[in-house]
Amino acid sequence: EGIAVDTSTHLVYIAYEFPSLVVGFDPVRGNVRWKVPIGDSTTDVQVDSTNHHVYATGTSRNGRTGYFAVLDGASGKTLFSTDTTPGDDGLAFDTKRQRAYVSSSNSGIIDIFSLRTSPAGNISALSSTLKVGSHPQALGVNSRLGRLYIGDIASNTVTVIDENSNHTLATIPVAAVPVQPIRVDEASGHVYVVCSTGQELDVIDGHANKVIARVPVSPLPEGVAFNTATGRIYVAGEGHNDTAFNDVNSGTSITVIDGQSFAVLGTLQVGRAPDGVEADPALRRIYVSTEDSDAVVEISDSPDLPLKNAPNFHQAAAIHQAILLLREAITITVILMLLTIIGATLGARSRRWRVPEIPQSLPGGASSHSAKHTPPV
Repeated sequence: EGIAVDTSTHLVYIAYEFPSLVVGFDPVRGNVRWKVPIGDSTTDVQVDSTNHHVYATGTSRNGRTGYFAVLDGASGKTLFSTDTTPGDDGLAFDTKRQRAYVSSSNSGIIDIFSLRTSPAGNISALSSTLKVGSHPQALGVNSRLGRLYIGDIASNTVTVIDENSNHTLATIPVAAVPVQPIRVDEASGHVYVVCSTGQELDVIDGHANKVIARVPVSPLPEGVAFNTATGRIYVAGEGHNDTAFNDVNSGTSITVIDGQSFAVLGTLQVGRAPDGVEADPALRRIYVSTEDSDAVVEISDSPDLPLKNAPNFHQAAAIHQAILLLREAITITVILMLLTIIGATLGARSRRWRVPEIPQSLPGGASSHSAKHTPPV
């Protein structure tokens, strides 16, 4: 589901949905350091490269309980854990404020955990909640500006929140279904939002709070990373419709984008269902988690990458959108036809059930019908 890199120790942390595990992996030595379960399904993972703590979220099997945990990045030891609002959790962490945000797209609530560490090394948290939109899922943080970015999969917007006051600063329309994670380049202020159904990467200027680029990418993407050493952006093309009730993943590639011009440079085949991607700029490596194979692909980020020419993503996105609209039109037409048939059937039955009115004679031979009188001229 998610992947994170400690840019100081160069350890990689992977969140596996099933079986539920957070895995600490050493790519330099090529071995797994530790494995820790988070509930019955681990949903996301983040890391603080300063204190080397790992932050992870998970849910119970029945989806009624959410979990948030702080782990030691070297050993995997659980340093702190607590329940969260249940839902399809997204996670963001502000390293400057030592504050974790956990989204629940089902309830429309953001759980906020302000972490404190005692002199003895014990971690505690002050918790609060934030209500933003109906289905918040994707989260990102700019700790320099003190901004929290919340992507809502129902309204297709990104809401910008002032972390100090919790006031809404802006609501920015984006393409359909913004998914976790939202990546923030604090140096440039750029905010990268992957829109799954919209099949594009929306780039937001974090200072102006507006979309400055809409980059078409491979179908049904999920996962984005940027490499500050090479100036490239990577978008994982999982090929899974997050709004559909199926587990079919058709994607096999990542899209490589120039971070200055936002031009698509090409695609790279990495394996089936890439759904998480992160960069280690110091090592010039890109790590891609592939859900269907339960593996992590390591890529040496260089100009010599064997990229395929970018297909016409604009055309593919237009065709996909047309198919979606056609399906919606067919569904609406079928519903209207069914309602018409039901209405006609009920109307016919009501006429059949209606009892004919039989005139009754009143005493004295008077008719039950009112007599018609012609007014005098």
